[in-house]
Amino acid sequence: MVTGVNFDAQMPRDPFADDPNDPASFLDADEPMPPLTEEEREGIIQDLSLVKRFKEILSPRGIRGIFFLCEDCAVNHYYDWEILAANMRATLADELSPVHEPGAEPEVTAYVPWDYCLGYLDGMEQR
Repeated sequence: MVTGVNFDAQMPRDPFADDPNDPASFLDADEPMPPLTEEEREGIIQDLSLVKRFKEILSPRGIRGIFFLCEDCAVNHYYDWEILAANMRATLADELSPVHEPGAEPEVTAYVPWDYCLGYLDGMEQR
């Protein structure tokens, strides 16, 4: 049995720590998120379905998820399939998505752009 382990110390440092432009600093804790429009809700449901298909097709090939180039910090952010789905489900439930990514040093070759996934899926369906 492991006791006395500080798991928080094992987590990577918040990339926005001490950043005056931290996007979260502009949110008012008492201000509710605006409700999703029906169009936004349908788009997220469609994307959630795509993430499920991407995972089914690409996971056996060693692809763990996707990456996005963050326009704010100009750094790639890596998201596992489960993290993407959890964020989308939270949004659909009108909850804030927790910010989380894989470990501090993800295996970057195991992540691909969203458009790659769309193209791969399209190619699989065209056979």
